[in-house]
Amino acid sequence: MLFQTLDDKKECVGIYANGELRFDELPNGISKTWSYSNFLSGADIDYASIYCLGRSLDDVCPAHLLEDWIRVSDRLRSFIRANNLAKVSLVDNCFFDLTPERFLKEYCEIKNQICEWVFEKYERPANYDHLCSVQEVLSDIRFRKVNFDSKPLQSYWGENKAKLLTKKFSGTDVYCKYNLFGSVTGRLTLDRNSLPILNMKKEYRATIKPNNDFFIELDYNAAEARVVLALSDKEQPNEDIHEYHATNLYQSSRADAKKRFFAWLYNPNSEDLISSGQYDRDLILGRYRLYDSVETLFNRKIKCDDFHAFNYLIQSTCADMVLERMVAIHELLKGRKSYIAFTLHDSIILDFNSEDKDLIKTIVEEYRNTKLGKFKTTVSAGKDLYNLKLINI
Repeated sequence: MLFQTLDDKKECVGIYANGELRFDELPNGISKTWSYSNFLSGADIDYASIYCLGRSLDDVCPAHLLEDWIRVSDRLRSFIRANNLAKVSLVDNCFFDLTPERFLKEYCEIKNQICEWVFEKYERPANYDHLCSVQEVLSDIRFRKVNFDSKPLQSYWGENKAKLLTKKFSGTDVYCKYNLFGSVTGRLTLDRNSLPILNMKKEYRATIKPNNDFFIELDYNAAEARVVLALSDKEQPNEDIHEYHATNLYQSSRADAKKRFFAWLYNPNSEDLISSGQYDRDLILGRYRLYDSVETLFNRKIKCDDFHAFNYLIQSTCADMVLERMVAIHELLKGRKSYIAFTLHDSIILDFNSEDKDLIKTIVEEYRNTKLGKFKTTVSAGKDLYNLKLINI
């Protein structure tokens, strides 16, 4: 049964199905809708937005529905503007409580028709289950209020970015809103009105405090370098990867080894014979290159030219590896007070409650044990997101 959700929040259960609005309880037989909502956690649903890989309703609306869609979209924006002008929070209230039922039915019916079109015209992505699981975690993060304290920014008041950050987020409700489809490789990006966690200056992260007792960060040691090892069928060293390269490959300092390896990794035209002798770029690409695309171990297919093929393969594999581990840890934490607060490139950050300390070793092992092998992981903890100290697990 095709249906549409009336809000994204877990506590705002409301759907449109078979011409009717239904609240509080989900009927049996619902199976297809546009996008995930938090109250659908665990339900076996097909999401049209994932079928079309994050394209908007405006982008996928067929020509025969476009006029009706524009009309109801304009009215929807009018309702949202009216609530904003009245200072009615759409975060603290259920959208369907603020909107006429007659309009909700009309809007959802046209949305149903667009979804039908998408399910007819688009193929189910090979990595659908992975994307769906990641979307569930990102949606959970999206509605968790960030404990943002602007006071640490006073030390950087001479910097314009610190002033802008204070102006935008001080005294307001702050959220981290990831975009699953913001890059071709699967690396996450952020919505425009999100806390800019991915590109925030490290010192500014002192503004971010836990809602529980402390943060725990799980971070791979040189994740992309280790992906290259794994795809080359080489065993993962237990030591720091750059020390390993310095001793066993380049006979140099750690700093020089790190610089040299990444210069080779990110430049497909590199003529570094030592690096190329250790890691066969053509052999790896031979396994994952498909005409005009690369297809990763995580079933992500990315169109690309020869110049970008290797970089895309490594970056995408690494990104999906982190996201897959994030999903696994999210499952471990269900029913607990601790939760995943952020993901930062090759790491995930938990907002941790001391009551869940019995899970720490299990969580760390879950992160270490990737589809590509056991990856060396550093674990840090602290009372804010900048002042994190290494701990031994």
